[in-house]
Amino acid sequence: GGRSVDGDLNKNAGCSPVTFPVNTTYSQVCGIARGYQYRTMDAFQLVTGETIDQTYVDGLSITHGSPRQHLWTLAVGQSETINTIHTCPRDQDPFNISNVPDFMGDHFYCESGFATSTTGVTAWSDPLWDGAGCVADTAHSCDRYGWFHREIEPTQDDIEVRWC
Repeated sequence: GGRSVDGDLNKNAGCSPVTFPVNTTYSQVCGIARGYQYRTMDAFQLVTGETIDQTYVDGLSITHGSPRQHLWTLAVGQSETINTIHTCPRDQDPFNISNVPDFMGDHFYCESGFATSTTGVTAWSDPLWDGAGCVADTAHSCDRYGWFHREIEPTQDDIEVRWC
């Protein structure tokens, strides 16, 4: 199954978590997610200083442990070509890249399902976080999208995925 999410309708709703129990020690985490954008999303708009426990992104937050430790974030921006505080961070735009919370480092993808317009439709033709339709100067270049991979210290922590 699947769902599309309207960021405008969920601004104050917080995050919806799903916990994946882990019954073994691991030191690497990899995964892939597919999402579809409906209307406007804001990536990291005005969230500088937010903590990992708050709604710091429009998209998916993947963490482990208690307290939460960041694994990966998959953000959704307003559009691929309109450069505002609502779009994905651009490598050449110090204001926009400064909205990315420090605890994330380079462990995130950000993409939009819309080239320009974010009218009230779902972007079924451009799935999120696959790099297709991605503008090259956003989110550390588009060619690395798809599966994410992260090496961490060995742990048995459960993994939590939150849709925010």
